[in-house]
Amino acid sequence: MKFFLISFIFAFLFFSIYSQVIHVTQTAKNTDDRLTPKPDIYFQDKKINENEIIIDQNQIYQTIYGFGGAFTEACAVNWIKLNSTLRHQILYEYFHNLHYRVGRVHINSCDFCESSYSFDNIPNDYELKNFSLRNGHDLYTVIPLIKQALEIVDDEFRLFGSPWSPPFWMKQNQNMNTSTTPGLINSPQIHQSWALYFSKWISAYEEQGIPIWGITIQNEPANDALWESCCYTVDEEADFLANYLGPQLKKDHPDVKIMMYDYNKDHVYDWAQGILGNRPDASKYVDGVAFHWYSGSEFGNVEKIHDEFPGYFLLATEACVCPYTFAYDWATGESYAFDILGDLNSWAVGWVDWNLCLDTHGGPNHLNNFCGSPIMIDPDTHQIIYQPAFYYMGQISKFVLPGSRRIYSYVLNQNIDIVSSAFISPTGDIVLVVLNQSYEEQSFDIVFNQRYANVTLPENSIATFVFEN
Repeated sequence: MKFFLISFIFAFLFFSIYSQVIHVTQTAKNTDDRLTPKPDIYFQDKKINENEIIIDQNQIYQTIYGFGGAFTEACAVNWIKLNSTLRHQILYEYFHNLHYRVGRVHINSCDFCESSYSFDNIPNDYELKNFSLRNGHDLYTVIPLIKQALEIVDDEFRLFGSPWSPPFWMKQNQNMNTSTTPGLINSPQIHQSWALYFSKWISAYEEQGIPIWGITIQNEPANDALWESCCYTVDEEADFLANYLGPQLKKDHPDVKIMMYDYNKDHVYDWAQGILGNRPDASKYVDGVAFHWYSGSEFGNVEKIHDEFPGYFLLATEACVCPYTFAYDWATGESYAFDILGDLNSWAVGWVDWNLCLDTHGGPNHLNNFCGSPIMIDPDTHQIIYQPAFYYMGQISKFVLPGSRRIYSYVLNQNIDIVSSAFISPTGDIVLVVLNQSYEEQSFDIVFNQRYANVTLPENSIATFVFEN
């Protein structure tokens, strides 16, 4: 009896080690696979393919904050028009099924609002005695949207605010749209008032039951856009942060994170060097660096910031396809995944999409700057349309949960057209995401602890592999 028991235990351990199960979820063009569970595969002790993705769980990098999208007035306007069942469906898909745990909201209006507004329109009200959310649109649009999303979230949610423009009376051009350089009136009184505005906005949202995790200093500070904008140079942003915004938030909201820059990756390193490297009076208030994707991948610029300034987190805060004409666009989904995986492999802690949902025209937008979003809503039929970007986002956000840690992964044969990134989840599982952007299927071995699992991905696909560590 003892012999059989020992034999059984040995056989069980042997099977557990050498036939370890890998759960597979896949999204693929020219198939019905949309975040679809596929048959399990297994590790074995025999190498099959010369192409390999090698994983080493002992080389651990950054901790992941999470993924998400932006709560804009445009999203809220589309969402409010739906019946309660469809409203819940959209939020449940994002915040339960896709596990979104990071969100962005505009401070004052942005281009994806039906019109421009601020919360204090009284010129020279430097003490902001007239500041009130009732002076804007948020109480009736984005705040109900955020509140219902938070009802679904059962753990930490990181919501951050970004201003596109101060009230018109704080700007040199006296208009929320477009910007001179500098955008703010060059007056200590104005700068102090604008810093106080951030604090009052944070307090107002918290009074609504919406905690604010962080802010960015300015959306796209070097972009003189046709819509709401306010330009800064590197030194101007550093001066405002060092002398006004940093001290104000340190006093009133010391736990709120401050992110610098919040624009494209082409100049993100230059700005980081200018503030984190040269302005200790400003950098002492900085927690992280925010950036967008519109100038291209440029992952090396993000990685250089980590290499030189490792004490600051890196967060991708906006991405979309713009200008936009409605189509079921597979390439956008692939572009999302390529950028997300590239940013994560360059030390980013998360990735935040732009609008959560728009109508099929790509709006509303008060200056016709129409864009796409992962969920589109037909304004006539109220049909919800899930774009490929929704599934590509989900292949990452659903499995790479907040608290996951990126680990070493390497594509051994660079001739195969795949991109990958690997993580240890908070439960200890290994999560591997692999993107195949090519028009041909790709075959490779997943290599982990000297074991091998052979995989063939179809053309234009993304797959997530989850297995025990």
